[in-house]
Amino acid sequence: MSVPPPRPLDDEPRPAEDEGSPVNLANALTALRIALAPAFLVLYVGGDRPRALAAFAAAAATDVLDGLVARALRQRTRLGAFLDPIADKFLAACALVALAATGRLPAWLPALVVARDLAQLAGAAFLRTVHRVIPVAPTRIGKYATFALAATVLTALAGDYGGYPRRAVEPYVAALGLLAALCVTVSFAQYFLFFLRAARAPGR
Repeated sequence: MSVPPPRPLDDEPRPAEDEGSPVNLANALTALRIALAPAFLVLYVGGDRPRALAAFAAAAATDVLDGLVARALRQRTRLGAFLDPIADKFLAACALVALAATGRLPAWLPALVVARDLAQLAGAAFLRTVHRVIPVAPTRIGKYATFALAATVLTALAGDYGGYPRRAVEPYVAALGLLAALCVTVSFAQYFLFFLRAARAPGR
């Protein structure tokens, strides 16, 4: 009995990329987000909180703008589809590491997130070698994990820059961090099971 070819983890349709030049405004915005992520990390850990906030806000803005530009100017490319999720994960990882380095979050949370992301990238690279093209869409629990992580980071930053006392937001940061860790762990298991099924499937 043959094993059916692996399917995406989510059945949501994924738009095809236009065959345009990879050197365009949308990809430049994505590359800017990749550059701003470590800048935020260095500035935040170094204590330069106003510039760190500016770097984080600019990086978050590019996350919205690159998609809008790609659709409006028809600048969807394979490179952009590859870089965009990497930029998102890199920004989230740098933010979590910065908060952990300053004692706002436990160190195991960014370690868990980075381990999942690296394992996912390694698994996708392996399956691409075996099956040539393997579409891997985020699961719903993976999207919940992304939302919970973003909420954790933003709530922690609100204690530094917002009108809320730092001690007042710490319980919320801890609760959101635990929720994010649970979602990350479940999504990690889902991706692992998917890659096991895909690795056993016959090549296309």
